[in-house]
Amino acid sequence: MYTRSYHVCRLITIPRWKPTLDKRYYGRQTVSSLFIPMTRTSEQSASAKITHQTVLENAGLLKQSRPGLYYILPIALRAMYKLIKVVDEEMVTIGGSKLGTPCLIPADLWQASGRWDTLGAEMFKLKDRHKRDYCLGPTHEESISELVAGYLSSKNMMPLRLYQIDRKFRDEIRPRLGLRRAREFWMKDMYSFDIDKAASLESYKVICEAYERIFKRLQLNVVKVVADSGAMGGDTSHEFHLIADNGEDEILICDQCHDAVNVETVKLAAKMTECKLCMGNVQKYRGIEIGHAFYLGTKYSEAASVTYINEHNDKVFVEMGSYGIGITRLLDAALEILSISNKIRWPSVIAPYNICIIPLGNPKDNSSRELFELAEQLYDKIAVGKLKNEVVIDDRIYLSKSIGPGTRLRQATLIGYPHLIILGKQALGKSRLIELEDQLSGNKENIHINHIVDHIHQVYEKKDICTL
Repeated sequence: MYTRSYHVCRLITIPRWKPTLDKRYYGRQTVSSLFIPMTRTSEQSASAKITHQTVLENAGLLKQSRPGLYYILPIALRAMYKLIKVVDEEMVTIGGSKLGTPCLIPADLWQASGRWDTLGAEMFKLKDRHKRDYCLGPTHEESISELVAGYLSSKNMMPLRLYQIDRKFRDEIRPRLGLRRAREFWMKDMYSFDIDKAASLESYKVICEAYERIFKRLQLNVVKVVADSGAMGGDTSHEFHLIADNGEDEILICDQCHDAVNVETVKLAAKMTECKLCMGNVQKYRGIEIGHAFYLGTKYSEAASVTYINEHNDKVFVEMGSYGIGITRLLDAALEILSISNKIRWPSVIAPYNICIIPLGNPKDNSSRELFELAEQLYDKIAVGKLKNEVVIDDRIYLSKSIGPGTRLRQATLIGYPHLIILGKQALGKSRLIELEDQLSGNKENIHINHIVDHIHQVYEKKDICTL
């Protein structure tokens, strides 16, 4: 069970072989220690016509519990937390304060705003043991207004921008499209409080620009679209749509001024070919709604008595805005747009893990031991700085005879690690070459073992990645 030290090169030395019983628990992140319940990874699945939701389940990212209800499994959850961190970073830059609110909301708040009956069957309603009515929050304008009403007194406390990222609930009549139309989902919602309409519209502009920065960091083609305020109230509203051939909404975009509008808000939209603003040509696209902004006016501040005292000692209702991004909806839609066939591809900034080191071979091949030790040494040299928690080793070579090199490579391709470091026998031979595969671009290159660590660090030095 032991071998002599083997010198691969002047920088990396293969240490003595150790017993394998503790390989999963040695302080490095390994595939065997992650819960990734894959179902189909054979060559046949690559050509099978399967839905996007099935691909995510096959890759061990999601598991449906009931219609509209999903287990978000470790790999996808890690990406979701990275997405949340990206959102948090942009909200901090505009003075946003993050908080948490109860998911269980008493009916009287919604009755005061007039929405208890208008939202209809989409709202989950329930009674407690004392027969008091509650709902599971689909949105939190009423709750935030109640909170702020108890503290706001001076106009010097504004602008006030509060947000949360948490679960929301809607009783979809036909849950479908995976996380895009689920009954339970994660959402980021921000609420702005300002002294007057002009200040509120300035907050509206600032927050929408922050949303656009989020989508730009994700490298997604998202457009801001004029929309209808609907039951939310107010006279200004915009949706953010990810352009997608299978989008549920039809939107019109001017090819000159790039003004965009949801067809639902325009009469005779099907006949529109010319932009009303600049007379440019109007093109039709399909989009997936992933965010929404509303200028609310005083609808909710009046219902909850959210006021401040002005210079004349008068009580004035504050002006409000509401801004949402569907976190799980955005994650799901991004994966559907970026992925190829049954190969998951992530927005690079939120990839769950950026690098997977795969030592090839099998338990019957003595060289696999040296390759695995080499993988450990590479891990220790690469997983530093911003890559500290971004590297994972596929260590399953010693855990199951049924998981061969081909299976491990196919699974790594399916999960979509941005970079694969593939260690074959040539890494131990005279050439001392290691294969580096960029899964986003498809480029493959052989790099000398002495240069692989520096090369990786140079690639990620200026790369925008979110780390946990």
